[in-house]
Amino acid sequence: MIKFDCTKVSGKIDSIKVTGRMTKGYKTLITLNGSTLPNIQMEPEFFEELNPGEEVTLYTICKNSNKKEKNMGVLYGYKKEGEKSKFATKYRWTVPSMMIFFAALAFCLVFIVGWPVSAALLALTGMGNHTGMSQITHYAFVEACLAAGFYLWAAWKMLSVTADPEGWQMINPQTLSSRFSKLDK
Repeated sequence: MIKFDCTKVSGKIDSIKVTGRMTKGYKTLITLNGSTLPNIQMEPEFFEELNPGEEVTLYTICKNSNKKEKNMGVLYGYKKEGEKSKFATKYRWTVPSMMIFFAALAFCLVFIVGWPVSAALLALTGMGNHTGMSQITHYAFVEACLAAGFYLWAAWKMLSVTADPEGWQMINPQTLSSRFSKLDK
């Protein structure tokens, strides 16, 4: 399963440091109210606009794995005190678009691979004696739909959670910081 949380975290920015460059952004280490939030990816515009000493609300999409060293987050948006919220809305459409592409790819691959595998399994189990090409095609189609459905569900989940960032759960910086490995801090 895809485990991520959409959360809001508020506080005073103590520091923002770039720990790595990515194709279209930065991997950063943000200190908020004395709590360190490592492995946060953000847009270059956000990095330039956020300054130490500012009171902000950060809208983050964070992976929530039991293995803390695998956890990372994306800064989806922020709101400075007394200003309007700013969001990286390209994530709202880019991620689901990629997931739809992967759904189509998974459907095609599973259908192509699933057809001969289904035929072989039916023949090996003895159930294939009365099964025609049409029945095998139906099995392969169902298998392919299940594979594509997983990606379509993920795309829908991303679209639905990014529709209302103001409704995201508010947590304190210490709680969010505790999800990350000490190694990254």
